[in-house]
Amino acid sequence: MVEIAVRRQDKAKCGICGRPLDRPDDPLSLDCGGDCWGCIGEIEGDPEDGYPPAIRKVQREIALGLRPPFACLRPTGGPDED
Repeated sequence: MVEIAVRRQDKAKCGICGRPLDRPDDPLSLDCGGDCWGCIGEIEGDPEDGYPPAIRKVQREIALGLRPPFACLRPTGGPDED
C-alpha cells in the first residue's frame, strides 16, 4: 500500500504540462493516466482525427470558456487563415 501512495504523489502533476492533477477548482486537471485532461483533450478532441465523444466534450468546454479554441475551430476560418 505504501508504494501505491508514493506513486500517486509522484503523479500529482501532468506529465506533459506540469499542471497539478485532480484539483476541484480546475475541470481540466482531471487525471487521465498521469496527464491532465487539458492536454489529453487537445489530442483526443482534435476535430480532424480525434475521438468523437472527446471532440464534443472539448467543444462544450470551449463554449463555456474553460479552454481557448483550437486554431482550427476559430470562428473566422481554418488554422492558417489570418
